[in-house]
Amino acid sequence: MAIQAVAPVRICDNGGWTDTWFGGPGRVLNVAVLPGVEVTICATDGPGPVVLDVESFGDRYGVVPGVSRVPRHLLLEAAIDAFPPPPGRSVEVSVRSAVPAGCGTGTSASISVALIGALAAARGTHLSQRDVASAAHRLEVDVLEGESGIQDQLSAAFGGIMYLEIETYPEAEVHTLPHWEELSSRLTLVYLGRAHDSSAVHRQVIADVGCGGSGVLSGLRSAAVAARDAVLSRDLDAFGHAMIVNTEAQQSLHPALVGVDAHRVIDVAATHGAVGWKVNGAGGNGGSVTILSASPETKELIDHRIAELDPGYRVLPVGVSTIGLQVRGRL
Repeated sequence: MAIQAVAPVRICDNGGWTDTWFGGPGRVLNVAVLPGVEVTICATDGPGPVVLDVESFGDRYGVVPGVSRVPRHLLLEAAIDAFPPPPGRSVEVSVRSAVPAGCGTGTSASISVALIGALAAARGTHLSQRDVASAAHRLEVDVLEGESGIQDQLSAAFGGIMYLEIETYPEAEVHTLPHWEELSSRLTLVYLGRAHDSSAVHRQVIADVGCGGSGVLSGLRSAAVAARDAVLSRDLDAFGHAMIVNTEAQQSLHPALVGVDAHRVIDVAATHGAVGWKVNGAGGNGGSVTILSASPETKELIDHRIAELDPGYRVLPVGVSTIGLQVRGRL
């Protein structure tokens, strides 16, 4: 017997940065997409450590919950420490992602959500979607002492096209907007060939906001509201405009948040009739860009032109996910 947990990743995160401890009040619109991440827990014979198999990195090794170690995958091992398998049960935990690590699509949060959901099920514990999202966020912020907004975990847990209102971080009012089938046929996710690396830039942004540079955050909030209204009115052009406005606001926070590769992809998309583009996540070098095309035919042309632009770029097939975390099976 086995437990399988699947969670989407997110793109088009209009209003990102405002879901943080320093950026509130928060307004965020994001879109959950599949394929995302998958965690499988299988029972193994005999006593022993948790066997952790991380496919994307080719790593397979043992983890003894609660025992001090030099970590190889800090977030995964912290989740196993926090939600260890039942006493006397030996298990193997396999982690797979259809999206490259460091893609800027909230992949680490999605893995954390799926892993916590699966580990809780292995223990016979029921957690609500919000409980899982909160546990995943606490893991990153309280246990690992990292910087994390709250939108990624909530998107992975709830799925769909989500609008968040955040008055008091880290609490949020979650609004799942009606499904918009046409959106899936117009979206292109482009991986820029390398994991985004923007830690130093992020620290600079936090410092600037703390020194009175928070005015641009209002533009991010407005872009999220505009994207929400566009979804409700089924207006693709307005949704694309909101994506562009948000990307320009990101660049206003710090020019390096929209990297050279992102500009190259955006230029191609704009030249060939895209109606919107959004640098995913907080931005920086590498990562990914979401393109919104005017029609399926325009999307096909843009996808082809981007594939020709650089052999390191990858057009990743995605579709809007109407659901979030799904956990099935038992040990």
